[in-house]
Amino acid sequence: MGPALLDKILGGPGSPKGIGTKIWGLIYGVDNSEVRLARDLPTQISIEDSYGCLNTFEEVRRELISLTASLIRRMRVDLTEKDRDVDSVRGWGSNGSPNMRWIARPRTLRLSTRPRPPSTQNEAQSQSFNRISRSAPLPQYIFQLDATNRFIRQDRCAPAKRFAVAALVDRLLAAWRCFPLPVVPRSQEPNAILRVSTLDHPKIHTPSHQVDHLSHFDITFNLRDKNQRIKLELEPNHDILAEDAYVQYLDRYGNIQREEPIERHEHKVFKGRASVGRGKGMWDLVGWARIYLKNDGSQPLFEGVFSIHDDKHHVELKSTYLENKREQDVDIPDRKGDYMVFYRDSDMIRQFHTDLKRSVPVSSSCQADKLRFNSDPSHPILQVDEDMNEWGAMSLNSLFGLSKRQSDTGGVSGNSGGVSLKSTIGDKSGCPNTKKVALIGIATDCGFTGSFDDKEAAKKWIINTVNSASNVYEKSFNISIGLRNLTITEKECPDTPPASAEWNMPCSTGNISSRLDKFSSWRGQQKDTNAYWTLMSNCPTGSEVGLAWLGQLCNAEVVKDTTNAVSGTNVVVRTSGGGWQIFAHESGHTFGAVHDCDTQTCGQNLEASSQCCPLTSSSCDARGQYIMNPTTGTDITEFSQCTIGNICSALGRNSVKSSCLSDNRGVTTYTGHQCGNGIVESGEDCDCGGEESCGNNSCCDAKTCKFKSGAVCDDANDSCCSKCQFSPSGTVCRASRGECDQEETCSGTSSTCPSDVFKKDGTKCGNSSSGLTCASGQCTSRDYQCRSVMGSLLHSNETYACSAWSSSCELVCSSNTFGQCYGVNQNFLDGTPCGSGGHCKNGKCDGSSIKGWIDEHKNLVIGVACGVGGLLVLSILWCLINRCRRARPGPKPMPPPAGAYGPWARPMQQPIPMNQWSNGPPRGYQGLGDPPPPPYPPPSYGNAPRYA
Repeated sequence: MGPALLDKILGGPGSPKGIGTKIWGLIYGVDNSEVRLARDLPTQISIEDSYGCLNTFEEVRRELISLTASLIRRMRVDLTEKDRDVDSVRGWGSNGSPNMRWIARPRTLRLSTRPRPPSTQNEAQSQSFNRISRSAPLPQYIFQLDATNRFIRQDRCAPAKRFAVAALVDRLLAAWRCFPLPVVPRSQEPNAILRVSTLDHPKIHTPSHQVDHLSHFDITFNLRDKNQRIKLELEPNHDILAEDAYVQYLDRYGNIQREEPIERHEHKVFKGRASVGRGKGMWDLVGWARIYLKNDGSQPLFEGVFSIHDDKHHVELKSTYLENKREQDVDIPDRKGDYMVFYRDSDMIRQFHTDLKRSVPVSSSCQADKLRFNSDPSHPILQVDEDMNEWGAMSLNSLFGLSKRQSDTGGVSGNSGGVSLKSTIGDKSGCPNTKKVALIGIATDCGFTGSFDDKEAAKKWIINTVNSASNVYEKSFNISIGLRNLTITEKECPDTPPASAEWNMPCSTGNISSRLDKFSSWRGQQKDTNAYWTLMSNCPTGSEVGLAWLGQLCNAEVVKDTTNAVSGTNVVVRTSGGGWQIFAHESGHTFGAVHDCDTQTCGQNLEASSQCCPLTSSSCDARGQYIMNPTTGTDITEFSQCTIGNICSALGRNSVKSSCLSDNRGVTTYTGHQCGNGIVESGEDCDCGGEESCGNNSCCDAKTCKFKSGAVCDDANDSCCSKCQFSPSGTVCRASRGECDQEETCSGTSSTCPSDVFKKDGTKCGNSSSGLTCASGQCTSRDYQCRSVMGSLLHSNETYACSAWSSSCELVCSSNTFGQCYGVNQNFLDGTPCGSGGHCKNGKCDGSSIKGWIDEHKNLVIGVACGVGGLLVLSILWCLINRCRRARPGPKPMPPPAGAYGPWARPMQQPIPMNQWSNGPPRGYQGLGDPPPPPYPPPSYGNAPRYA
């Protein structure tokens, strides 16, 4: 429970201002006292504000422990003096130094820190926070001068650790995590390159040593360091650019200078396989290849990646390597002209890394200190992340000590698998059975464009990056990535980012989070059907080189709140090494993948809440081997089996949309109807992707892209095809996944399976008393989704959705055992009921209304209406009775003498008796008792004679 919630509970008329903050400070040790110089005889040693801004809790922990050790060593200087009463030489060892004695013995050690709130877009801190402190008693052995001296000479922090400084730091950080930190899916900078070798004697095996963009050919070369001969067997990769792909050039102010199609013949992009020579013309197949040929002829130059027994070899030109080289990367020989160098995954050092969160939602308010099991300092989940929220719900990331990952998303929850990730490891059932293509858009900011010699070089780098990343997506998910739109800015950055492209700003302006936010707003204005957009930049924020919104595939709209704009976008920063891996990683978040588990997240039990992807169902730490590792590393070139299950289950359950993915039939590609690109285009019967990919295909002729004799369809590409013939009518081509998902069957006259059809969202399903309804083709409810995701974590089959969050579309759940609400940073399925007659749509409650609330609460509305109506009827009756009482006529006055006066005049209305006055004494009357009644006016007579 945080200060804001305490203020709401304890505040009110008569309560001191800021009572909640004061009480919270007493509980958690916030120190508002002035920092003063130590007294001559101090009773406490304090480390406070002794270091600069740090970005992660692990950095703070290391810094505090180091400072503690340093301070204890300093005690020898400031708090000891020569013992003049002792003549013998002892106490400091055998070095002959004089005996010393303590002049003061501090009783406690206090560690203090000041948390920083998230910075605003202009990097300004929105507010300051008071110090947070934790204290612990200093053990007596600290004052044993022998031990202290050994500690000083060895320059170690072992004594600090022996008296549990680490536990003290953990207690301090547990309180610190009660403040919100900026959190979104981010990639960290790649590891340093320690070794680079040259690629020698390349040769293109064609008669002229020249090729075009449609050539099939071999290229051989030597690896200098291993004296190996390598052969790449290559064919065109037509999946990278769409037929209608075009490039748009913007000036520095965001205005379109010109647009032009991306000409296929200008880009020699190839894929194939790699082999190692073993003499006498024999070759052993060892891996795959993706390259972009820059120059052909007698001295060819290319860039890309190929694998040898899963060790990836990254090929770059000298000029490219030097452009991207960082200080920690190894130098290369300065030879005349351009030449090719390569480095392996195994040539990159693996450094200690911390997990920089990616785009997921920041929830609020922590009540972990109320949980008995969470109050033990030795508990592995002690480090509680306390983010404030007015409802007092606590995120599982808060509970388990890690700020949100993946809303990889600043302030907004994301779409992921929606199930326990342990149960889907390696399960591809939700991924497409036939090949799909994700057509994307890429834009460059001025910093990225300026890092190349010219725009053409930038364009080639992007195409090469997409080419390399597409391979792993096709292999893992049967989905290729193709480039449809490319927007390139000028290399000169504008003084002020233009309104039409606010994301195009220099590195000195904003950070990677603000770039993603502005780019998402821009993407919402583009009228296209791209799967997502990527912003290429050259401006990292610290070590952060990537950022993405979680699970926003096929989301062309932009969803805005007070702080964020969310859409199908990500940001990738150009780096030395790992460029395509970062692109693949951020794209993985867009597809709904969370981070792989590491030692930190495993220690915090985050795999239990599906907040990270474990290695296996029984082993947590993925050991940094895969693409969704929080940091780019050495051999990170494959998706883990858990990530494959994560993405496939998200696509299969429709928690991540796939409607924008193109079928491998009738797809328009930039190749202009080229046979062998794996895509069936106009004029083609089939296209199995070239001779290598076709293999033993009995239906399709790889050379002509026509059906073989007797074939009418292709089993490899068509869902309603069996043995090259149409499947019989009624054959199930897409099985029902439940009551809300209709079964699709073949027509018998077509090879295409009908579109997937679901029952309407909100349709009742399941047991009549279960409260289940259809949502995105799933028979589910808010409670059921909570049980699916969090039941194993909360150890209860009675897990339910918190009613206080019924208008929210973020999973916030509880159980009878825990008794309070926990957020899990995932959204309810689209179509899940929310609010008053609304349904969830991409994490937002859409369509909620007053009428919907009335429909959902008819019994309450009827009861209230009856009560109010009854009171109204009684009020009307009372008024009528009261009116009748006032209108009762009084006694008639005596008539005047007959003949003496004129006709009888109408009598004056009798005044209201005093006991019926309701407004107290008349204005101006100052008496204490009731004022006297006014006199009755005389009766009025008409035409009466005047008496003298």
